[in-house]
Amino acid sequence: MTAINSPPAYPQYLAERFAKTFGAFVDAVQLAVGGNVPNPALANTPAFLAWQTRALPRLVKENASIQNAMALFLTGETGTILKLAAESRALGRKLDGFDLNFAGAECAHKLNQLETAVAVAAYQLCAVAGIP
Repeated sequence: MTAINSPPAYPQYLAERFAKTFGAFVDAVQLAVGGNVPNPALANTPAFLAWQTRALPRLVKENASIQNAMALFLTGETGTILKLAAESRALGRKLDGFDLNFAGAECAHKLNQLETAVAVAAYQLCAVAGIP
């Protein structure tokens, strides 16, 4: 266990990038869902409802855990964020079955970019930590 007063063993900017990127992805999903609720052509589709009722709540919960892990990282506890980063490398796999086109092609493109950015940030943090 790392002492509370010792600096984190891994670069803070990598942990911050991971936490911020995951948060940005969740924010974009929330915006896509919230912005399209009034649009019955989208809001009543199975893909939209799956994001609204299943994927988004999971992502919000996971984001809260990641943001908490970032706060712990700043106190010197690095294990939690590394564990969550290792899990987030496969974010695309976790979201299999959830169509990114649920709010249209433009939104899908942005979400795809953010999803990739999360995986890259998670991978970079894990690589520095020596997590295969």
